[in-house]
Amino acid sequence: MKVKIGPFPKKGNRRKIDIQIDVFDTYSLDHTLAYIIYPALLQLKKTKHGVPNDFVMEVGGEDYSDQDSFDFYKESHNDAFDEACKQWDLVLDKMIWSFSQLITEDYSSQYHHGVSEWDFVESDKQYPNPITGKLEPTYQMVDRDPTSHWFDSEGLQLHDDRIQEGLDLFGKYYRALWD
Repeated sequence: MKVKIGPFPKKGNRRKIDIQIDVFDTYSLDHTLAYIIYPALLQLKKTKHGVPNDFVMEVGGEDYSDQDSFDFYKESHNDAFDEACKQWDLVLDKMIWSFSQLITEDYSSQYHHGVSEWDFVESDKQYPNPITGKLEPTYQMVDRDPTSHWFDSEGLQLHDDRIQEGLDLFGKYYRALWD
């Protein structure tokens, strides 16, 4: 993948955009895009100047000039905006964490404990070779010592659920990802 997006042009010219997508980029597109989205979210959090309107509306205290007759709007505006900023930061942190996990090569390995060793043992079944037609044996994987390792499937599920939460928030606030 090659992506080059130039700066916003002056005087109404078109922005220069050059994007080349290779076949292997779409084999695991979620992983490929995570490499772009993760640093972009970090940059957005670092340089943001505001919050989505949904957050300000939830905490109240809008600073409308036509509400001057109500002093409590003015009094609560700064506190409300600070609270909205904290909430937006938490949402951004969840998104950032999720995308950081997607670019981690094998986050699920932390849920495998011990070392598993396998043998291939000939089974009692035979199947014909599709080319020669001759019956050939099949093999079964057998764990040498099942007590030497274990897999924390519940921990991995909780981890995956947390990743999905950040991805859901990314989808929910996609149109608010601007500064």
